[in-house]
Amino acid sequence: MHTLSYFHESDIYPYRPIQPIWAFIYMSLSFIFFFLTDRITKSISKINDRTVQKDNWLKQNTLLSFIHSLLCSILLLIAALRAPEMFDDPLSHSNFFNYALISFSVGYFLWDFFDCLRNSTVSILPILMHHIVVITFLVHTLFRTRNIGYALYALSLEVNSVFLHARRLLRWYTPLSSSIDFQNYLKLFVDIGNYITFIIFRFGVVIVALRVLYMQPDRIEPAIHLFTVLSVCTIGILNIVLFYRLLKNQLSRKSKTMKKKLNEDNILVTDNNVLLPS
Repeated sequence: MHTLSYFHESDIYPYRPIQPIWAFIYMSLSFIFFFLTDRITKSISKINDRTVQKDNWLKQNTLLSFIHSLLCSILLLIAALRAPEMFDDPLSHSNFFNYALISFSVGYFLWDFFDCLRNSTVSILPILMHHIVVITFLVHTLFRTRNIGYALYALSLEVNSVFLHARRLLRWYTPLSSSIDFQNYLKLFVDIGNYITFIIFRFGVVIVALRVLYMQPDRIEPAIHLFTVLSVCTIGILNIVLFYRLLKNQLSRKSKTMKKKLNEDNILVTDNNVLLPS
């Protein structure tokens, strides 16, 4: 009779390591997928000229980030529906689908890291620091086949990224419908979804992670525990900065809209005064 082995005595699920070669394969396929998607979308947008590419890099990079966050969010939903039992013990639970999903995201982060270094013309230090922390954490998770469930918790930040990137894309690209009412409702939906998912999936995930690290320190090696605490705190600080910028941009946009409306009203009053007989 086969005896089940456990990584830690408190684990609910047996330890079933997955060969790291699979992580390498899926990361490579993901990197190639986003590389080709970048090429195809550039070709469709007709931005093959090197100078034009530099000017439009932020738009292109945001579009690829939106594609990743959308795909990742859909796959996360499938993962939760396929194996809801992982919520019983996210630290010890693992399966091949969840393993492949994490590898897929690591492949994207590696591609985005490479893309930022090659094309960005602005300060990208916070982005690179974020990617280094995330890649290190996820790669360690894959090579140990440990902490898969909590890695998916971390990737749930991508649910908010869908709205975060969509908010930018709506400023740059025309929606499917040219109706003003549709565009206004779509922008309102994205703005509301952005704030709700930011609080739930960014701040919420950081709080859950810190709570687990505080409640179950003995289930993680001391060095890994320290690194994870520092990583979560770093992500938390970046989230605060990002939320501040989000609020600042939102208020700035509203201020510009109000000034524009006030100017239009002043012009209308001026025109009416000119048109009215004296």
